[in-house]
Amino acid sequence: MTANRPIRRLFPILLLNLTGFAIAIPVLPALAYAVGGSALDVGLLYAVQSLGQFLMAPIWGKFSDRIGRKPILLGTFAAAACMELVTAFIGSLGLLYVARFLVGLCAGNVATASALIADSTEGADRSKGMAIIGISFGIGFTLGPAIGAGVGLLAEPGVAGITGAGLPFAVAAGMNVFTVVLGYFLLIEPTRSVEARAKNRRRIPTRTIWRQLKNKPIFLLCSLFFLYTVSLTVLEGTFFIYMEAIYGYDIVEVGLIFAAMGLVMVLFHGAVGPMSRLLGDRRMTFLGILLLGIGLTIAPIYPPLWFLFTFLGIATFGRALVHPGVLAMMSAQSTAAGETGQLMGILQSAASLGRIIGPAVGGILFAFVGPSTPFYFAGGLLLVTAAIWWLLWDR
Repeated sequence: MTANRPIRRLFPILLLNLTGFAIAIPVLPALAYAVGGSALDVGLLYAVQSLGQFLMAPIWGKFSDRIGRKPILLGTFAAAACMELVTAFIGSLGLLYVARFLVGLCAGNVATASALIADSTEGADRSKGMAIIGISFGIGFTLGPAIGAGVGLLAEPGVAGITGAGLPFAVAAGMNVFTVVLGYFLLIEPTRSVEARAKNRRRIPTRTIWRQLKNKPIFLLCSLFFLYTVSLTVLEGTFFIYMEAIYGYDIVEVGLIFAAMGLVMVLFHGAVGPMSRLLGDRRMTFLGILLLGIGLTIAPIYPPLWFLFTFLGIATFGRALVHPGVLAMMSAQSTAAGETGQLMGILQSAASLGRIIGPAVGGILFAFVGPSTPFYFAGGLLLVTAAIWWLLWDR
């Protein structure tokens, strides 16, 4: 058995898990409305889910030191399946908050997956192994919303329960069950002692984080990724309710839009390699932020749908350029063996905080200022971020 065999086996498991988790992105607002929620509730539901993920990640990691990575991963997949199925039948807003927080707790297992990679690799191979986390997130958070939206086409509009807005969550539950079965047969537990597992999983000390953030490029990259994530999640939680408020769309029409955007995102990813070689990662990232900011700022200005979709397409192309550019530049900041994983952990922490703050801000702006405000806020924040990035990043 080769050292990286556990990683090759982990990749499809992690991809399935993250895809199932991301199914909720386009359809959670529809379910929230169906059980009596408001625009503010939609934003807070996303934030509560992300908060659960943020809080539980180190705890799952610690448990996995004692009993192994595989049992924790399989257990969290099974728990997620149960909570997604519960969500599919929920008819109460209060219970929906509880269920999505519990789903977030299960999603904290990504830290355990990272630890399994650390258990299975040494030195430079560890950095390559950690890359599958980013790849899984990128693909999963593209396919998941498209699947959720596609399943939403089969649901009865405007009602809760498994025949209505809860149907995509039942599909997510089924995907998690399949992940458990596949994981049972595919995942390999590396032979490590409890002490070795704890060392590989150990959280980054606060003093180390601050030391890394004193490095200007690392600080700029983390700040950029935080603001980028805030901007995206401001819209993730409000796009459905925006389309409903402005165009009268329900889960069927919005489902088609999300499915199309997911497909476009996959197609645009093919341009990343050529753009990186042509422009370099710094210029490519700047262009991505700029296009994303311009697209989101202009999209709601003129009512016809062709105008909205044109600028959403521009924003989607920009988004496809940003994530890989940031990851590549952060990897380049590593100066010692094993440091890449540490830097990626700091970067993902910045994104996790953004996923807690962004949806709540989006819900507040939509509820108390106006339906188009989340677009203007996200686009304006990105344009300011692009300007700061261009001025401060060393050429």
